[in-house]
Formats: sequence, structure tokens, C-alpha cells
Amino acid sequence: MCFNWETHASLLRFKTDISVSDAPDTKLSTVEAALAMLEPLAGLLLTRELPYADAEDLLKMAYVHASARAFVAQGKLPSVSNLSVATGIRRREVKRLLETPLKAAARKPSVASQARLRWATDPAYLDESGQPRPLARSAPGKQVSFTTLASSVSKDMHPRALLDELLRIGAVEENDDQVTLLQTDYRPPQAEDELIRIAGANVGDHLSAALMNVLSNPPPLVERAIFLDGLTQASARQGTELTRGVWRDLLQGLRSKLQTLSDADAHAPQNNWRMRIGLYTYFAPEERLPVPVAPPPKRTARKTPDKLAKVPSRKRATSTVPATRKLKSSEN
Repeated sequence: MCFNWETHASLLRFKTDISVSDAPDTKLSTVEAALAMLEPLAGLLLTRELPYADAEDLLKMAYVHASARAFVAQGKLPSVSNLSVATGIRRREVKRLLETPLKAAARKPSVASQARLRWATDPAYLDESGQPRPLARSAPGKQVSFTTLASSVSKDMHPRALLDELLRIGAVEENDDQVTLLQTDYRPPQAEDELIRIAGANVGDHLSAALMNVLSNPPPLVERAIFLDGLTQASARQGTELTRGVWRDLLQGLRSKLQTLSDADAHAPQNNWRMRIGLYTYFAPEERLPVPVAPPPKRTARKTPDKLAKVPSRKRATSTVPATRKLKSSEN
């Protein structure tokens, strides 16, 4: 995130306006906007096999960093207690996050990664040549199978769910009742890694520009979009190609003028500012479908054993003393 908090201190005081921050409509719109931003990010993290625990730490870290910069922008160096009160994160956790290097944020591999590592290194799952051998999806007793592999790395994830995840990321292949390991570890190509960093910088600056404009009056930056609906996918693709041509023309017209500004500032004092100019297109179906989740499996009723069903009922002797009735309690 590259929002310049330090130079826009006045924008950060909106939290003190209780009538605005506590308005239900404002909170709802904020939650909706946040979810729209977070869902694509979650998709990226899932693709790169970053587990939720690490993503949660990153979000906490972002809260702490943003809160600290907000304090500095208002002329105050915050303490750990200040940051804890502002973010709602415990003091001990705030201290840990401030002392955690970014590289240490992704600490524990995902269950899928652990399964591939176990499969590729544990002798029980290797053939005579030391290569990961195909596994039966399940096997009787304690025989080696994919089910035993899944149970060895996680007691919380069902073997079928782990298999589905490994299939989704292309790590395994399933043929009938046999599962074959295709990749022992996920390592994105160096070019892809660099593209991810560039995408993060671009999206971070775009989001910073949008937030700065929302929190400023008048908006200081250019952040505009054209929205069309009622299109076919073919027309949407054609619109993307039209935009490519416009970008080339825009870049050609801007390049020399921006270079002139850069040359003029080469030896100017305080020439430590940067600028990003971008353009993007995106298209998708108009209707956003609900989150697709498979229904839970139906439970089959247990059949009464025949020998119990054939036992004749016995008559109980009546008594003049009223019997104590036991009440069954049920909890929903």
C-alpha cells in the first residue's frame, strides 16, 4: 500500500466524527467495498497457497502499520498501547507484529504443501528408486494410502477435501482409485513472481488513489472509470483491444512531457517523490452469483436389527405408586 499518509494528516481525522463513522449505511458500504477488494486478494493468496493463518497475520500487520502512520501524520509518535487501542489488537500481538520481518510472515506451509513434502520424502510413500509412488485413495487397515497420508499431515481436514485441493492446484492426478503426485513443491516461475510484485504495486497505488479521493474534498488525483453493461463477451474483448490502442496513444503523448519533468527535477531539492499512471480493463458476467457451496451429505437412518425387532413386548406390572417420569432434554 502506497497511500501517502504522512502528507495527508487531515484525511485521517475522519475517525473522530462519530456521527459519520457510526452510521449504519456508512458501515455497510464500507464492508461491501472491503469485501469487493478482499475477495480477489484472497483468490491470489489461495493460488499462491498462503494459508489463512498467514493472511490473518498480514491483515493485522496492515492494521498496525496503517494506524502507526496515521498517528505520525497527526504529529504523534504512537506507543504500542496507542496502536492496540486504535486497532483492537492486543498489546502483545502488536509488539510481535512490529518486530516481525515481512519475510517471516509466511511461516507455516499449507496442508497441501505439507502433504506433498511428506509424500516426496517419507520412505513409506516412496518406491524402490526413491520416487513418490502412486497411492490408492484408501486401503484397509493401516496400509499406506492417500487417506493415511492426509491423516498424517492434518486431523482437521478430510482426505477428500485435501485431494480436491491438490487436484485444484494441479499437484496430483486421480485415475480411478489411484492418486499420483505430479509436483513435489509449488515454486512460481521467476517471471511470474516479478509480475505478482508489479501487480501488487499497481493495485496498491490504484487503491491508494481511490481512498485519497474519497477522503479529500476536492479529490486531488485522477481516478476514473467507464462502466458498460448489456454487452456480449465478444464485445467486451473488442473493448479491451480498443483500450490497448488508446493506451499506446496516451503513452506516446505523455512520455516526452513526463521525461521533461523528470529531467528538470534531476538535481532539484526534495526530489524524492514518485508517480504512477495506469489504465486497466476488466469484464465479467453482470450477475454476481451467490457463493457456491455443495450441500451437506444426507444422513441415512440406521436400520433396526432384525433380532431386536422380533423381541415381543412384555407387559409391566402396574403399581399404585406413581412412577417418576424422566424428561429428555434437547438442545438445539
